[in-house]
Amino acid sequence: MASFLTGVPVAYGIKPHEDSTTQLHPLGTLGFTNDGRIYRYAQAASTALDPGKLTVAADIETNHEDRDVNTFAIGDTVITVSLGGTAVTANEYDEGFLNITDATGQGIAYSIKAHQVSSAGSEDITVTLNDPIVIAAEAATTATLVRNKYRDIVVSDTTQTDLPTGVPNVTIASDAFGWVQTGGLCSILVDSNDTEVGTPVTIGAGTNGGVEGLDAIAEPAVGVQPAGVGADVGEYGVFELTLD
Repeated sequence: MASFLTGVPVAYGIKPHEDSTTQLHPLGTLGFTNDGRIYRYAQAASTALDPGKLTVAADIETNHEDRDVNTFAIGDTVITVSLGGTAVTANEYDEGFLNITDATGQGIAYSIKAHQVSSAGSEDITVTLNDPIVIAAEAATTATLVRNKYRDIVVSDTTQTDLPTGVPNVTIASDAFGWVQTGGLCSILVDSNDTEVGTPVTIGAGTNGGVEGLDAIAEPAVGVQPAGVGADVGEYGVFELTLD
């Protein structure tokens, strides 16, 4: 019997003003409020997330990047990865990706189902994939462990090349799960007075969690300022998020 795609998990009528210590949905689940605003289900890192402050994805860990792997075969679902000196914690890469970085099999990212932990970060760990390998590896093949975009998210700092993930409408406690808004009108901290009606905004360069006018091609667009009087710097203005 043929198999069929099931699509991205979607939840309707969500409650964006709640968080939970228990994961209730797959990370990245698309959520809609009854008024049409758009959200993604995410997990905070070890620091709580504040309402109205922009969040970004965790950086790729250098010592988990471009690592040696075993010479896996077509059909395998368990891969061995040699770490480079940084620990791997429980569930860190669940729902994330194993990206084949170089040599045979390169250019394919496999969804991760589960993996071993490593307190030292200097040994090999096994990674279990959701889908089987489609191109066998060779001795020179390397891979990178990548977290799910919505795991361990943090309030944006002043790095304007980070990957925005959304804006919580309520405090999400450290390591807790909740919804971050990615589309529709949203209250966000204003970092600069250079925001203008109808123009894109990006990660603020001066205040953590804030937004400012986009003025360079390398800066990711977060949303636009709608018509009306904008908020002053340090206040929370209304912006139309365009991440989804």
